Amino acid sequence: MFDLARKWQPEPDWAEARLTGPNLQVRALGRVGQRLVSGDVEGFLARHDLGRDIGALGLALGDRYAVRVARDRLLTVGLSADELPDGWHDEGCAVSTVGAALHVFEASGAGVRDLLARAVTVDPDHPGPCAAMPFGGVMAVVYRHGDAGTLRIHVDRGLASYLWEWFECQPLLAQG
Repeated sequence: MFDLARKWQPEPDWAEARLTGPNLQVRALGRVGQRLVSGDVEGFLARHDLGRDIGALGLALGDRYAVRVARDRLLTVGLSADELPDGWHDEGCAVSTVGAALHVFEASGAGVRDLLARAVTVDPDHPGPCAAMPFGGVMAVVYRHGDAGTLRIHVDRGLASYLWEWFECQPLLAQG
């Protein structure tokens, strides 16, 4: 019988995973509190004092924010289960913890714009309202965090190894 497992690269040690090029660094982020909110998202944003949601390649600041992933759906970052429990809320929204379902990568440096040119079909100067988009061949949630030179990429955990291999193949990066 063939050992098909030998065809695949082992999954990286995400705690240590880091790629470094002359103008770009990519790393896997550890535990990022992620919760999916569906329903009355405008009311949710107002009730939790999150301001406006972030769209495609938008800039998120701080540890607590919301990213638009569909017309009536947000990915929130930094809200705890104590302040926002899972389930239906009488205010008109449903909340689900998705931290184990989504893996988060962070890319930073002057080469971020070049990485975007390889990974997405969105015009970085005129992005849309929804941060969910194809990135490097897989669906992801993509936005800037902290400054214009830092991207966060949330991808289904099962596709994280694929996306990591995609990063490794980019001429912008050399394994460091």
